[in-house]
Amino acid sequence: LYRKRGDEVKIVSLTDGSKGHFDKKYILDPESLVIRRQHEARGAATSIGAVYESLGIPDGEVYVTQANTEAMVRLIRSFGTLGFGPDLVLLNRPTDYHRDHRYTAQLVLDASYMLTVPPMCSDTLHCARMPVFAYWQDEFTEGGPFRADVVVPIDEAMDTKIDLICHHESQFFEWLPFNNRWEGRFPESPEGCREIWSSFYRARAEECWSKYGDRLVHITGSERNARYAEAFQISEYGRQPAPDELQRLFPINHV
Repeated sequence: LYRKRGDEVKIVSLTDGSKGHFDKKYILDPESLVIRRQHEARGAATSIGAVYESLGIPDGEVYVTQANTEAMVRLIRSFGTLGFGPDLVLLNRPTDYHRDHRYTAQLVLDASYMLTVPPMCSDTLHCARMPVFAYWQDEFTEGGPFRADVVVPIDEAMDTKIDLICHHESQFFEWLPFNNRWEGRFPESPEGCREIWSSFYRARAEECWSKYGDRLVHITGSERNARYAEAFQISEYGRQPAPDELQRLFPINHV
């Protein structure tokens, strides 16, 4: 939806995907898996006209270090308008099942304030204002339940969402069925695998609309008919947008 309305979009992976498979050939030659994962991710981004970048940190080795924090500061500062950075940064919450996900979120949050500090990474122009940071929906509760501040109808983009997911064949058709002990539930054909993931993500998006759809009324002041949605929580770090800015930051009114 962002690309359809003409926004610039950058998709970032911190890790290289080198441990995301069970096949012995990838265990013996992890670089071949890195190449495959990067090809899949770049293909997904390119299909919608987005930019893709990976920081290349080995799987399972994301840590909050000075080097990684500085890399994150430079990464965020360098996208968008020079001296302002991006309008919006989307990420998972720091409460997540995967250690790399948790530390990635912490790196982003640690970088947030430093974006506006000129002496920090002075080789990359500091931001004159903070971006808005928002978390996508999850079901974790140990750090507190997810709060739906924004709900975006995604009916128009649902098919494209499935397309993007299915670009990552090594992850969604091979690794995740193995790692989640779903062997036997996934067919060998890509078409069959796509159908399973399509059903999974459509059901999740339907549940999101059912659970949080009423939130749109509070933001836009009007009712909206939709079937699928994604929800986001505005982080306390970063700029705090007013309700009218939320409607500009998120493609709520695109459909």
